[in-house]
Amino acid sequence: MIRIFKIFICVLFLLSCSSIKKGQEAKTENQQKGSLSAKDKVHFDKVFYAANRAKILGDYDEAADLFAQCVRKDPSNAASIYELSNIYLHLGKLKESLFFIKKAAAISPDNIWYQLALAKNYYQNKLFDKSIKVYGSIVKNQPQNIEAHYEMAGIMVQAGNLNDAIKEYNKIEKKIGVVEDIILQKELIYIQLNKVDKAIDEMNKLIASAPKEPRYYGMLAELYQANGFDDKAMATYKKLLQLSPDDAYAHLSLANFYRRQGKEDLYIKEMKIVFGSKTMSIDKKIEILFPFYSLSENNAGKTNHALVFCRLLIATHPNEAKAHAMYADFLYREGKLEKALEEYRLVINIDKSKFLIWKQLIQVELELKEFESMLTDSEEAIELFPNQSVLYLYNGIANIQIKSFDAAIVMLKKGVSLTLDNNFLLTSFYSNLGDSYHSTKDTGASDLAYDKALEYDPNNIYVLNNYSYYLSLRGKELEKARKMASKSIELEPKNISFQDTYGWVLYKSGNYKEAKIWINKSLNNGGNQRPVILEHYGDVLYMLGQKEEALKYWNEAKLKGGKSKLLEKKIQDKKLYENP
Repeated sequence: MIRIFKIFICVLFLLSCSSIKKGQEAKTENQQKGSLSAKDKVHFDKVFYAANRAKILGDYDEAADLFAQCVRKDPSNAASIYELSNIYLHLGKLKESLFFIKKAAAISPDNIWYQLALAKNYYQNKLFDKSIKVYGSIVKNQPQNIEAHYEMAGIMVQAGNLNDAIKEYNKIEKKIGVVEDIILQKELIYIQLNKVDKAIDEMNKLIASAPKEPRYYGMLAELYQANGFDDKAMATYKKLLQLSPDDAYAHLSLANFYRRQGKEDLYIKEMKIVFGSKTMSIDKKIEILFPFYSLSENNAGKTNHALVFCRLLIATHPNEAKAHAMYADFLYREGKLEKALEEYRLVINIDKSKFLIWKQLIQVELELKEFESMLTDSEEAIELFPNQSVLYLYNGIANIQIKSFDAAIVMLKKGVSLTLDNNFLLTSFYSNLGDSYHSTKDTGASDLAYDKALEYDPNNIYVLNNYSYYLSLRGKELEKARKMASKSIELEPKNISFQDTYGWVLYKSGNYKEAKIWINKSLNNGGNQRPVILEHYGDVLYMLGQKEEALKYWNEAKLKGGKSKLLEKKIQDKKLYENP
């Protein structure tokens, strides 16, 4: 391992030789001019190479110290000063870097590397005019240095010297011919200068250089349209489609043209061609569809178009999971749950590796109350993603719904152990644990779970209501139950279940008159269709001495489907019975 490490270091050192050579010419020259003795030169070279070694290893403090030693030994050594500049540049200390590179460039004004570094440093310090001046000297001495010309032109644009930039780009073009990047730069500059005719000339020049390149016609058409030349834009699009009738991007450009003109029917026609095309990648089509998700919300017309595009996407790419997933997302948003579920299952059949798809699939099953499928799919998903705690919550809920409470408790507890810093999930886990323990008659564990849920979310109305109701059924901690039931009503005043629970807690506390008021509110708000609430009201009336009225509500509860253990006995004996 040590030998491999040494070889690796040697390779890194060799790779650095190019940068060392950039300064070597000046170093040799400076040493020849300097007064170093032969012995000092040997020592100098050792320190210089040690400094480069430290730089390669990323020990910039050590490298800077060693290069500084070189400068102290020979203040006229440009190479060491140049390397110090590079270190400061790497560390983001631009002013310090500029200081050193100016020194190096002054010592060795003919060294091209130092001049290029100086120009770059001026630019990074936002001293554009000075950077342009240095690049100007470079291209004067090296007129074939295209990169320097190009850098200078770009800095001219940033400095606002647009006409000078055009001249520089023209010089480059004379040397290397028509190049897309140069043409596009000039087009943008002419647009900034409000010389649209010049920008158009540049695009025509680009087309003339490559008359069979469809993209260029699209660019020209967009330029025409952006500047109000719709007729010329349309003519250019026609040329584009004559050249490449099956080009999906051409049809996309034309679609956008029609959209901007407000020609909806023609826009849709072209977009259908785009989504039905096999030449455009599915990723590009997904990119096009993605904005529709928000744009089409609450817009029936756009939603219908999006769904049509999704179906075309699937028809063209039937084996692509992304196509089915996009369609499923739209269907889910529109409340078409059964169809969305079909599509999510198709996605899973194609690709089982996406956790978010599994999550969405199981969520839809929950909303459709397909609990057996929800149980099976959550188990498979847990095998694939054992550290995703939400899957254990789904599994626990599914087990609760099929009354496998012990299994639910096991899965919910596992989920809790995997959940960190997510109060919403932890509240859901503990509230469902509370329900599960209640169903297994483990009231102590149930109360602890509900208390834990309320630690994470004190205003969870579901927990406040259920916990208070279960306490009232047992006749335990009735004041605590009353406060929780009262709080749930404060949070959701018109909820008939919460009104009934509050009334029932008051009933169990012996406050029958107040209980009657609250359960009567529940009945008037729609609770008269729920047998449990009707039976509760009958019990309250009985305790208030209104036995005939109580019997009436018990019978009505039975007619509405009431099946409590004591309801039939109450009706037969015309007497109140309560669970012990």
